[in-house]
Amino acid sequence: MLESLRAYGYSLNSAVADLIDNSITASAKNIWITLRWKGECSWISIRDDGVGMNEEQLSRAMIAGSQSPLDRRERHDLGRFGLGLKTASLSLARVLTVVSKEEKNSLAIRRWDLDYIAEENTDQWRLLKSAREGSREKLKDFESQRSGTVVLLENLDNLCAGTLEKSPADRNEFYHKIDSLNDHLGMIFHRFLSTSTRLRIFINGESEAHLVKPWDPFYSKHKATEPKPKLQIPFGETVTDVQGFILPHKDMLTPAEYEEAGGPLGWNSHQGFYIYRADRLLVSGSWLGLRDGISKWRAEEHYKLARIRIDITNEMDNDWKIDVKKSLAIPPHNVALSLVRYASTVRAEARDVFAHRGKYGKRKRNEKVGKVWLSKQLRGQNTYRLNREHPVIRTFFENIRGRRDEAEAIFRLIEETVPVEQIWLDSAESPEMRSSPFGSAPEKEVIDAARTFLEMLQGDVSTPKKDLIDEVCELECFADHKEVIYAHFGAE
Repeated sequence: MLESLRAYGYSLNSAVADLIDNSITASAKNIWITLRWKGECSWISIRDDGVGMNEEQLSRAMIAGSQSPLDRRERHDLGRFGLGLKTASLSLARVLTVVSKEEKNSLAIRRWDLDYIAEENTDQWRLLKSAREGSREKLKDFESQRSGTVVLLENLDNLCAGTLEKSPADRNEFYHKIDSLNDHLGMIFHRFLSTSTRLRIFINGESEAHLVKPWDPFYSKHKATEPKPKLQIPFGETVTDVQGFILPHKDMLTPAEYEEAGGPLGWNSHQGFYIYRADRLLVSGSWLGLRDGISKWRAEEHYKLARIRIDITNEMDNDWKIDVKKSLAIPPHNVALSLVRYASTVRAEARDVFAHRGKYGKRKRNEKVGKVWLSKQLRGQNTYRLNREHPVIRTFFENIRGRRDEAEAIFRLIEETVPVEQIWLDSAESPEMRSSPFGSAPEKEVIDAARTFLEMLQGDVSTPKKDLIDEVCELECFADHKEVIYAHFGAE
């Protein structure tokens, strides 16, 4: 049975997050996580300053299924099945030792040792009352606390089996997992961590430098983030709270802000729904298998700015099919229908912001200028055509007069060879490298191009120059360079 409890599919990140849930439920304000590299002898401890447990409470907590998922719980209780402590710990380690202390009470110690239980002469579910020989040194920081609990994980066979302490590759992989854990906890518990008086989590130390920093998926602090209207979806006696956010386009962010808002897994992976229960993030970026047509919604580049927050209570666990690892949620049918309607609008608006580089929709466009490229369906396929009615292109055709056929042939060559697949691949693999029009080009290039267009548009018509400058500045390619153009040509 105990060996079977190891097969729930926990990762290091999800296992440690599950253990932290217990600390939060126990009213901990500080949690210290220690991960020590020693090859196959590596170990992990999670220590908190919560209310702690006495001997009887600890013994009960070490039993698999110590709590019924049907029991009514306090609103802040992050548990459900009474399995998390055991399944999360044993998924990583063969030895689980828990030491706890209530204020003014003595230490209580219990240990599950799978190797001991597996011995032929044991043949019992024997819950030991002492730490392993040589393990008390790993618990010394706890003994001076007034109250709290420490979970010690040893013999990390699912994490470190076959590794060598002196192997640089094995050691680097272990520390890479620590970096990933830091990012994961900052995301899962960001609502708790955003107020230091509510919760602090430290990894491998106790200084400010060792604090886990919160990561807000909705990048609420940025002025260009657009919160959408809130929605409440009733279901039985409960209410699901929903709010969408459209994050800023890359062009509205500095490189550092773009990296931060992208999150631990990158922009595409973090689009979609974020489901919280009692402020704890359960699902981080998923479209939950929902759809508004034939195909299910998937993570796609043009929807990456859409993120939607959902808040449920622990009374809704069964309705939402919350799993043991607290990483899967399935909305009830009626709730799902409301989510589809709401999310369809958010996705459409996010797509518009993405397509128009975060600018259109924020201000009224000069429709007289129009777009250079038009997307059309031709013979059941998406095609891209240069807009012959664009003022610059129209003026170009007027100027060449008798050679229009040649120009059309060149335009058709360009249109038929647009490298759509390569553009899509480059955008998906390296979105941070996609440049804006004239990107980092020197001001001289911008001015030279603007001068050429001004001369083309002026022609023989005595249009006031200021009107022409305004028209050039409305062209897509110059939208980010108005100040340079006005400063230069306004001075001439």
